Amino acid sequence: MKFEDSLIKFQRMISRTWDIQTFDSKGNNLSYSEFEYLLCVHNAENAEIDPESDKHDDSTHLSALAAEMQVQKSSASLMVNKLEKRELIYRATCQYDARAQHILLTEKGRKLLLNIQSSVYNNLAKTFKGLLEEKEYNNFEQTLAKICATYPTEK
Repeated sequence: MKFEDSLIKFQRMISRTWDIQTFDSKGNNLSYSEFEYLLCVHNAENAEIDPESDKHDDSTHLSALAAEMQVQKSSASLMVNKLEKRELIYRATCQYDARAQHILLTEKGRKLLLNIQSSVYNNLAKTFKGLLEEKEYNNFEQTLAKICATYPTEK
């Protein structure tokens, strides 16, 4: 099998696992794009803040979210509106800049994010671990980490 064909099959495996694992009992689904936004908000909420800094932490503002997602602010705003309607995130007025709002996860959003992260990616890791010998799995894990660390993420 050519390497390119293996990559296609690998992507298909991840996509199918995503599609199966992200439906809840009511048939609701979370797209990968929605997941990325929730993960980005979660990471911003949990980022370590330098207590010595006198600079306001704006990592959860819409503009920071758009920059992190590498999209236009208008695109990020549309997704935030969508996620807010689904009660997965909420907005809180910034105490330092009344024009700005913090984008934060609701408890429902946090639970969904962590559940999907666990069910999709932990299950895939277990599947790969079961398919490979221990040394192969460790090599795969190290190689994937190296690719991810060096692959450019900017558009």
